[in-house]
Amino acid sequence: MFGKKPPSEPSKSEQPSQSQSLSNVTLTGGMVQLGQAGGDLQQHQQGELQTQQQGITSADVVTLLEQLEAAVKGSSLDPTQQEELLDYLRPAKREAAKETPSKELVGQNLKQVSETMKTLKDTSEAGKSLWQTGTDVFKTVAPWLGIAAAFFG
Repeated sequence: MFGKKPPSEPSKSEQPSQSQSLSNVTLTGGMVQLGQAGGDLQQHQQGELQTQQQGITSADVVTLLEQLEAAVKGSSLDPTQQEELLDYLRPAKREAAKETPSKELVGQNLKQVSETMKTLKDTSEAGKSLWQTGTDVFKTVAPWLGIAAAFFG
């Protein structure tokens, strides 16, 4: 007991470094756990896409697309611009209403709506207002499609 030195605490320079990183994370009503340990720790957490999407249904998507359609029709855009938006919005809404919709097809059509709206946002006041409505819809629909909202610009 007298001859032994007590174990010394490691100095700051001797302590192992710790880091945590998250990549490719999209959370919708989900949870992430982070861990800390003295040694090597690896955690893998994956959620079922179905679980992450429980907040929105196909019927909800159709309702949102109907609201966007009404906003397009009620906007002060000229009829040609309105029709161009509706030419992509209608098939997206029709597909979303199916019993087993092709989310890829819905996403492709909404991407076209987004790109057209983005152009109109830069060229008219009516386009700016419509863009805000559209982005709200796109952010809500994106998790249902299984894509990031950034997909829509």
